[in-house]
Amino acid sequence: MRKLALLALLFSAFTTQADLLTALQAYDQKDFTKASSEFNALLPLGSEQAAFNLAAMAYNGEGQPQDLVRAASYFALAAELGHPKANELYQQVVAKLDTTQQTQVQQQLATLQAQVKVPAKLIEPPVAKDNAEWREPVKRREPEFPKEAAQKGAFGYVTMRFLVNEAGNVEAIDTLDSYPKGLFDRAAIKAMKGWQYQPGKGKFIGKVVLEFSLGPLQPQSLHRYMNEHKLWEYAALGSPTHQAALGSVLTLANISASSATLVDPALPPSLGPLPDWYFARAKRLNVSLELPEGFKGSADVQLDAQGKVIKVKAWPEHKQTEFEGRLLQQQLTKREVPAGEYRLYANGSKRHELVQLHRIPETFTDTYWWEQAARGGQLEAQRIMASRDPRWEQYLLQQQDPVVLAWNGARLIIDGQQKAGEQMLDQAIAKGYETAKELKAAL
Repeated sequence: MRKLALLALLFSAFTTQADLLTALQAYDQKDFTKASSEFNALLPLGSEQAAFNLAAMAYNGEGQPQDLVRAASYFALAAELGHPKANELYQQVVAKLDTTQQTQVQQQLATLQAQVKVPAKLIEPPVAKDNAEWREPVKRREPEFPKEAAQKGAFGYVTMRFLVNEAGNVEAIDTLDSYPKGLFDRAAIKAMKGWQYQPGKGKFIGKVVLEFSLGPLQPQSLHRYMNEHKLWEYAALGSPTHQAALGSVLTLANISASSATLVDPALPPSLGPLPDWYFARAKRLNVSLELPEGFKGSADVQLDAQGKVIKVKAWPEHKQTEFEGRLLQQQLTKREVPAGEYRLYANGSKRHELVQLHRIPETFTDTYWWEQAARGGQLEAQRIMASRDPRWEQYLLQQQDPVVLAWNGARLIIDGQQKAGEQMLDQAIAKGYETAKELKAAL
């Protein structure tokens, strides 16, 4: 098992973390004290590679006497966190231990588990709660394309989070994510301030993505950018900057794509490029369904050779039973459609659309790379993950991050928890987050 820590990087590049490069450089230079410190610093973020490499160092006796109990406990932790090879090695090591030593492994494992602040990825992500106060915009202002960006032929997007009051006015905005960083932010925020939503009884927090492109986005432009900056290569090697940038570029690709995709964890990881069909205009078939009037939703369906639904997974999940029960065994179309997987869109009318569904590996998703950057310690990626994953939200609340404190505090006030929400907003204000002042004034 000699040199196992270094081999883990070479053979498991898709799951390496940002600071692992620094740690492995120290390891290669035989600075085992620094390498161990860097790996341990990543354990609270749930880095399976850090745990795996610490196990290897304990097994190899690098910077320490060989310690099979310690090695087994770290291999067990790495396996829990999702490392693909850790469980097999754990079984090999623990088989060499006596009963007393195996008990010590479980004790050390419990101590290590307590250090992990962000658990491993959930098998099934939590279902987002509907915002009861969400209302549709009745007036949108198109953003101005910055001259500087036009001169450069730049393209990108801005994801904003905002607070809307009872009258439908947008009162507080911040940029959750943007690409390229800072280029379109000001124009997007200026446009967003002019949006008007339907009036309602309460306030609500929303998110919107504005795309910036002079004409249709050309796939070759994205491919060229990825190649010039070696995003796939350096992201796989653990660079947090490249991981986050790749996440943003994949977001932009997803915004521009018309295809329907489904992440399949069973598919092997791929380092691009994105396939041609990803950007090709998807063929959409009109189909007739027996659904409740006004019903909206989508479902991934499998059709047999006669166009009959034989398997269905409906979204959102709270509509699953109603939707699935009506879809199974229905004849979707009389046109010749190859048997296979499709995504069905029910838009509230009698006309619905069917689009071929493509399965993609996790490495083709923005969330995958943002989580890699987040587990490597990059704060921006952690904040992006916190907006969509309660594990990261709880971690940043524990870290007293002002951005997460402010927006979580605003949500608490909207939900009727005035005192707790104001405390969070005051903490965010004390840390210098200006948007927190706008949120407190609006609430």
